[in-house]
Amino acid sequence: MSRRDLRAPLSRREFLQLVATSAAVVTAGSACPGGVALPDWPFTLGVASGDPLADRVVIWTRLAPDPLALDGLGGMPDVTVPVWWEVAHDEAFRSIVRSGVAIAHPSLAHSVHVDVNGLEPDRWYFYRFHAAGHVSPVGRMRTFPRPDQAPALARFVTASCQHFASGYYTAHAAIAEEDLDFVAFLGDYIYESGGTGPVRSHVIGRVENLAGYRHRYALYKSDANLQAAHLLCPWIITWDDHEVANNYAGDFFDENATPPQLPFLELRAAAYQAWYEHQPVRVLPPKGSGDFRIYRGFDYGDLARILVLDTRQYRSDQDCGDVIGPDCATFPNPNGTMLGAAQEAWVFDRLDASQALWNVLAQQVVFSPTPIGALRNFDQWDGYPLARQRIVDFLVDAAIRNPVILTGDIHSAGAGWLPRDTTGLTGPLASEFVATGISSTFPEALAQLAKDIIEALPHVSFFDPFGRGYCRHELARDRWRTDFRVVSTTTQPVATVSTAASFVVEDGNPVPQPA
Repeated sequence: MSRRDLRAPLSRREFLQLVATSAAVVTAGSACPGGVALPDWPFTLGVASGDPLADRVVIWTRLAPDPLALDGLGGMPDVTVPVWWEVAHDEAFRSIVRSGVAIAHPSLAHSVHVDVNGLEPDRWYFYRFHAAGHVSPVGRMRTFPRPDQAPALARFVTASCQHFASGYYTAHAAIAEEDLDFVAFLGDYIYESGGTGPVRSHVIGRVENLAGYRHRYALYKSDANLQAAHLLCPWIITWDDHEVANNYAGDFFDENATPPQLPFLELRAAAYQAWYEHQPVRVLPPKGSGDFRIYRGFDYGDLARILVLDTRQYRSDQDCGDVIGPDCATFPNPNGTMLGAAQEAWVFDRLDASQALWNVLAQQVVFSPTPIGALRNFDQWDGYPLARQRIVDFLVDAAIRNPVILTGDIHSAGAGWLPRDTTGLTGPLASEFVATGISSTFPEALAQLAKDIIEALPHVSFFDPFGRGYCRHELARDRWRTDFRVVSTTTQPVATVSTAASFVVEDGNPVPQPA
């Protein structure tokens, strides 16, 4: 389907529907409790859609006329505000198929999540919001094919690591021009750390509370390129560490950083709430500092089963610290876990029941072994070898068809295959594609050394720590193609985009081949 539907003349039924909708919008806009009016346009953070299924998609916005207010409240009064929403077949909203009113609550920073159901499978739609007489931008979204459908093709992007102060979001400008069905964002949507950025001259402190997290999301979402990428298509989003604190593990804070002002579980609860408030996700708001389940699955017809993982909330603490170093005396921890028992069992159940041609694990940190001489990165799956081996053994024993691992985190691009023998690095089992950062950079002094060491590993086809950008994937029934898209600069607001490398994985052969 093209990006714009043909615009037919209004029928009498459509005209009456439009009149009724307009009247309802006016009513909703004037119904703010206590006669509240919003003096400025409240849709400064844009709109977004996400978590697409065959019959429903989540649409999101947050009312914030003063988005960078330091109290994190976005310039909103402490009252509930009705927000009218519409979904249509066409961008002109002449054929409205679903509409309603949602309530923006102060307790959730006046964010709105609407799970729009009753939609047709495998179809594009347009959506928008109205509040207090103001109208939002128009977003574009789609439903996925039903699990019993056999789509010929899916196109999507994986991306991660968008440190605001480190560079302009020229990669998001490029994503907004791609022809995509969805975007999978694999973590580090914000960075909680403070300091002055080398590119964008924002002096920002370290996040210490809920107001700080809300302000940080507002700063990031104020970027026009990021908003444009959200307008293009639905996103499927998970988190990594920087949405909370660098290299945190479950209940444990990064031991190499100064402890925050709040007790860590309170800080984590604030971070989880702010993440929910700013993402188009089909989950209930978090409660307290306990479990906030965000791992979930999606089927793109019978073409792909996509399992979105959480490798932070349930992991045990890193055995030998959270930095690159040699093995310590307690390594490996026989009880070490990356996913936790419940999530790991869920992954096995979902994979075992899959009828998909491609089975995808969308997750955060590098899965395949990447030893750096005698050193290892204990924050990656290399730090949890027994947990990784359980997944490897399951993929082998259950004969899972075409497993593909999609990864972010390390600000580098990479392609390779997961070995069955993770010690001897032999026996191709699954493909892995690592998306470089949107703007976050790899340490310049170490980049060439890392490239030389990692590309020398027998199961690594490609490693590039120099470029910024994203992975573009084109998934067909007989092959998977990944293009590593890189932008010419993130130090200037405008850039060009090109393809640094392309690889194809054929059905039944997990080894990426140069395209």
